[in-house]
Amino acid sequence: MGMSTLIVQISAGLGLYIICLTFLALRRRFKNARFSREHGCLPPSQAPTDWTFNISRPFILSKVRKAHKFMPTQQESFHRNGNTFAFSIAGKRLIMTCEPENMKAILATQFKDFELGKLRHDNWGEVLGDGIFTVDGHQWEHSRAMLKPQFNKNQITDLEDLETHVQNLFSRLSLAENGGSVLNLHEYFLNFTLDFSTAFLFGKSVGSQLCQGQTSKFAQDLDYAQKVISFRVSLENFWWLYRPKKFTKAVADVQAFIGESVQQALDKQKSEKGKTSEKYVFLEALARETQDPVVLRDQMMNILVAGRDTTAGFLSWIVYSLARNPRVWDILRREILTDFGRDTPTYQQLKDAKYLKWVLNEVLRLYPLVPTNFRYANKNTTLPLGGGPDGLSPIFVEKGERCVYSVYSAHRRKDIYGEDADIFRPERWGEGKPRGWEFLPFNGGPRICLGRKCSLLYLCLALRGGGGVLHNPCTSCMIDHTPRSVRSILPSSLRFFRVTEGC
Repeated sequence: MGMSTLIVQISAGLGLYIICLTFLALRRRFKNARFSREHGCLPPSQAPTDWTFNISRPFILSKVRKAHKFMPTQQESFHRNGNTFAFSIAGKRLIMTCEPENMKAILATQFKDFELGKLRHDNWGEVLGDGIFTVDGHQWEHSRAMLKPQFNKNQITDLEDLETHVQNLFSRLSLAENGGSVLNLHEYFLNFTLDFSTAFLFGKSVGSQLCQGQTSKFAQDLDYAQKVISFRVSLENFWWLYRPKKFTKAVADVQAFIGESVQQALDKQKSEKGKTSEKYVFLEALARETQDPVVLRDQMMNILVAGRDTTAGFLSWIVYSLARNPRVWDILRREILTDFGRDTPTYQQLKDAKYLKWVLNEVLRLYPLVPTNFRYANKNTTLPLGGGPDGLSPIFVEKGERCVYSVYSAHRRKDIYGEDADIFRPERWGEGKPRGWEFLPFNGGPRICLGRKCSLLYLCLALRGGGGVLHNPCTSCMIDHTPRSVRSILPSSLRFFRVTEGC
C-alpha cells in the first residue's frame, strides 16, 4: 500500500512538472509570436538538420578549422542558405548573417540588445580575466573609459622604439634566408609584434627575437594558452572539460610575468610621485588611473594579446597578398620610393599615401583580422533583414539566442564588391564604393577597435629605409612570388576565434 501511494505521488508530481513545463513553453511561444507580429517579423530561411539534430556539427566544424577551411566553409553555407539564415543544434537556434544592415544593428543601432555573453567571459576569462574583451555592461564601459585615453595619437605615433625591433626582425630574416629554406613569416611577425608590444606596454621587451631561432618562454606560454582557449570554443558549454595541467601552468606563468610588471609600475609610481617619465609607458600611464593590481593585470593582458596577434596577422596577410601579386607590389613600391624616399615616413604621410591605403583596405577586405564574430541577445529583439522569401523583412531574435556575423563573407559578396569580389584588386578602392557597414575591418559601433590606428603604424616595418621589405630591391630573393613560399601564413587568421572580437 505504501509503495503504491509513493508511485502515485511520484507520477502526480512528474505529471504536474510536465504540465508546468508545457504551459511555460506555450506561454513563451505565444509571447514570441505576438512580439514578432508587432514588429512585422517573418522567419528566416532554415539550414537543413541532419539525423543527429546537428549535435555533431561542433565536432565537424572543429575538424574543418584544423584543416584551415573554416571561413570558406562558412561562406559556402551563406551561398546555400542566403545572407541570413537560422541554424539549429539539438533544437537550440542560432542566427547566421553576412548582411551589413544586420551587423550594423548588432554592433551599433541596437547595441544594448546584444552582449558577448557569459560563455565567452568564463572561457576566455581564465586567461584574460575581467578585461575589456571579456566583459559587458558597466564593467565594459569602465574598461573602455579607462583605456581609450591611452591610445592618444601622440602616443601611438612615437616610432622611435620600433627601430630596434625592426632591425632585430630583419637580422633574423637575413640569417634564415642564408639557410635557403622557405620561411614562415607569420612566426617572425608574431615575435616582432610581441617584442614591440611588450616594450610599448610595459617599458621592457621580452626579447623573443633574440632567442637564436627559438621563441621565448613567455611567448610559448602565451601561444599555448590561446590555443587551448580557442579549441574550447568549439566545445560550447562543455569548454570546462578541457583543462590540461600544462595550460594551468602556462596561464599562471603568463599572469605572473604581467603581475610582476604591474607591481614594478605601482612601486615606481609611489617612489616617483608627481614625476612624469620622459618615455611613455602604457602601463605606467594606466597605473595613474587605477592602482588595483588585478584590474591592471587583466587589462594589460587583453591589450597585449590584441596588439600582438592582430598586427602579426595583418602583416602576414599583406606580405602574402603582395607576394602573389607582383604587379601590385611594383606599383606600391614605386609610390613609396617616390613619396617617401628612404626616410622614415610620418604618420600623416602614411595616411596620405593613396595606393598604400588601397592595398591595406584590400588586404583587410579579403582577410579581416576578426573574420567571424558573435553576440547573444540579452532581450527579445529583432534584426532588420533576413525574414520572408525575399529576405527583406525583419526577423525575430529571442533572448539568449546567438547571432553569428561573418565579416569575411560580407567582404566577399559579389552583389556588393562586384563579380571579382574574390580577387585581390586594390584599384577597386578608387572607384568610390562601397562605404559604411559594407566594410568592417575593425568591428564597429561602441566596441570599435581602440588600436585600429596602430595597425597602420606597424606598416613602417615594410617602409624602413635600408632594410624595409618594400625598399629592398632584393626582396624577391626573400619572398618568392609563388603561393607555396607563403602558404604557411594562411592559417593564422582562420585557425582560431581571436580575442579581439570587440573592445
